[in-house]
Amino acid sequence: MFRKPRYFSVVFGREHCGAHPVEGGIYGHDPNFVSSSGIGAGDVLLLYCCGTYPGHAQEVPGFGIVTSIESDGIHYQYFPICHPVSWSIVQASISAYQKPGNINWSLKGNFLREISGSSFRAVIAGRQVDWP
Repeated sequence: MFRKPRYFSVVFGREHCGAHPVEGGIYGHDPNFVSSSGIGAGDVLLLYCCGTYPGHAQEVPGFGIVTSIESDGIHYQYFPICHPVSWSIVQASISAYQKPGNINWSLKGNFLREISGSSFRAVIAGRQVDWP
């Protein structure tokens, strides 16, 4: 039976970009946290690169569809967008649709957060996938 996808924001930084680049299709995260988050195949990831990420500082270069959860992280199919979304648009879009206090971007150590479908759609509104 089909289940409605859930939407999540994940954050990439310089520390793990060699092992897990944003376009690489694996988001490495603590397995215990991933299992407790409820994320699963078919869910959607908004892929945000923080200010330390080389080449995509403070922007969303694409999104991913979760294909599986493995011991090395969340596996996803990467979909780059033609024009990456800047941090100011991401922050405003998510803030407009989230309940107050539901997302604290400055909290370190927890870079996998559930967001609303409306937030996801607002971030990527008007953007096209850069199909290979």
